[in-house]
Amino acid sequence: MPAEYDRILDVVAENPGATLEEITDLAHDCGITDTGIPDLLSKAESNDDLLEFDGRYWVMQTGKYRFHRYDHPET
Repeated sequence: MPAEYDRILDVVAENPGATLEEITDLAHDCGITDTGIPDLLSKAESNDDLLEFDGRYWVMQTGKYRFHRYDHPET
């Protein structure tokens, strides 16, 4: 996987329930300049790394994104 793929997953994990626009803004703030962010999100969703519902994205809580690392009790 490209480095941007993992970095996008990190952005979503740190901001559960973010919209595409929010993820794009946050990614740019983190120095991710890839313009194919919607494609990366689609790829991650098809790989079962992300869940998209009602235009919002969440990281599947597996691997390095297990619940203990990104504890967001409000979600």
